[in-house]
Amino acid sequence: MPYVLRRVAGVAVVLAGIVLALWMTFGAPQSWTEPTRLWRIPLGLSALGMISGGTWLMVPDRDDEPARPPGDTA
Repeated sequence: MPYVLRRVAGVAVVLAGIVLALWMTFGAPQSWTEPTRLWRIPLGLSALGMISGGTWLMVPDRDDEPARPPGDTA
């Protein structure tokens, strides 16, 4: 995946995760019944997973980068 496309996708996923977390905190319906209320835990974990996965997309491991020849300082 091209580096710029990977960064854009990472930013989009992080923003979507933040929006989901903010909705869960401030905008989720307070009148949810017991079975529906149980969905809050998976939604919150999904938001954390989206934020974590997005940062992984933005800042990949060094193993994902192409190898540079020795002596290349650029």
